[in-house]
Amino acid sequence: MSGQPSESNEQFETALREQKGRVICALSEDVTIPATPILWDDETLSCEEYVTLVYELHHVHLPELRADGVVEFDRHSDEVKRGERF
Repeated sequence: MSGQPSESNEQFETALREQKGRVICALSEDVTIPATPILWDDETLSCEEYVTLVYELHHVHLPELRADGVVEFDRHSDEVKRGERF
């Protein structure tokens, strides 16, 4: 086993790191988006990685963006909208 990260792990790290920017970009095109991770067509993640990404999005990234006034996040409807400071 080599010390090199797997392609899936690299894709996961990239998706995790870029999630806030991807949300902002998606909201520049649509007023409301679903509160699900945004992945590119060529990104594939394991189930575990995807669940982690969902957790991070809901409990870290979206709350941070909401605190900054950039988005409104409704956990009940599972939607993200542009905030006052968008």
